[in-house]
Amino acid sequence: MEDNLLLDNNNLIEQPKRSQFLKVLCILSFVMCGISFLSGIWGIYQSTPEAMQKNVEQIRTINPEMADQMENQMIEMQNNPYSKVAPYLGLVYTLLSFLGVMMMWNLTKKGFYIYAIAEILPYTSFIFMGKNSLAMMGPPGGNNTMIAMAILVVMVVVDVIFVALYARNLKEMTK
Repeated sequence: MEDNLLLDNNNLIEQPKRSQFLKVLCILSFVMCGISFLSGIWGIYQSTPEAMQKNVEQIRTINPEMADQMENQMIEMQNNPYSKVAPYLGLVYTLLSFLGVMMMWNLTKKGFYIYAIAEILPYTSFIFMGKNSLAMMGPPGGNNTMIAMAILVVMVVVDVIFVALYARNLKEMTK
């Protein structure tokens, strides 16, 4: 009870309290944002032509056919201007998601809308990446599209579940 009181011009005002469920959702989202941020930084480093070529050469010692496929994907990515900004956009989406969760942690309704948009925006990249966007997502090899599609479906399901769970808590958010 003491934690929920604020002093405002010598009057005590009770601050709204967030539910345990909203706390758990926000903490899970904070952890995921942290992992996504670190992954995004790593992705920016790995998307440089030098790093990509180094990876191709390492794979070439193990499986030359797979290395050729990776090289073709690398050429395709370099020809697509969107693929040059995609890693940076991923970081922006992660930071927007973090901002939305932070606002929801502070019981601000606008945070939900920022979070929901930040969770939807990454999927627009498939429009800009072209026909091979799913193949570029998965590991090199024959079943890239199927593996990438499975990963994509899991990502969409998790995002939809989290957005729905946050939507369920909108009534708690007063600001």
